[in-house]
Amino acid sequence: MIDIIENEYELLSVGEIVKKIPRAASVFSELKIDFCCGGKIKFADACLKKGLNPDDVWKQINSIRKNGNISIDLDFDSFEIDFLADYIYNIHHRYLYDKLPMLTQLVNKVYHKHQEKYVYLTELFGLYTELEADLLGHLPKEEQIMFPYAKNLLTHKKANTTPERPFFGTINNPLSVMNDEHNRAGEIIHRLREITNDYTPPADACNSHLVMIEMLKDLDANLIQHIHLENNILFPKIVLLEESIFGKN
Repeated sequence: MIDIIENEYELLSVGEIVKKIPRAASVFSELKIDFCCGGKIKFADACLKKGLNPDDVWKQINSIRKNGNISIDLDFDSFEIDFLADYIYNIHHRYLYDKLPMLTQLVNKVYHKHQEKYVYLTELFGLYTELEADLLGHLPKEEQIMFPYAKNLLTHKKANTTPERPFFGTINNPLSVMNDEHNRAGEIIHRLREITNDYTPPADACNSHLVMIEMLKDLDANLIQHIHLENNILFPKIVLLEESIFGKN
């Protein structure tokens, strides 16, 4: 990604800025600035047309550019179950709720406008549509069943009391479903990598196409970390906690 000299950003078009900083698309979308079909308009002119201060808008874009890829080295295994569940919800579930609507819009737009030009878009559209539906069905199961049950177990463990058996019998039953859904999500992500050549956009891709690929790449990274935290850390912790209270099944 090419950096933009601070005192020259006003001279660039909206489209040029999104090409250089794909994350700027989220700012432009929120402010209703067209970065695709209207991408040739100068950044400053586009802001002024919306009654916005270009310097203020650039600060928002620059903040996303500087903070978007911060790597946090945390010892997740040391987190207690309730804190880890809250972390997953706040970092990963909310990411999906926030990003999926815009990504879905982009996937639909690019597919319907360019499916004949780029053959891989047909499979991409099908894979993403399945993934989105699976995720939106998957997250509530964790939020309404898995996480509350785990927190309740921890509360009783600390109080040295015994909770009632859950309606699903043992945590291994919903975990079997969760793991199957995680496996399918992983298969879809790997196939998306293959058909996009590790999220490399076509050389002549339009801005919407570029942003779609960038957002799919971000979704990949976020989802892989999400599944890792659950499969390898949170879920085993819940199993051990349940066994410590009810014994092995």
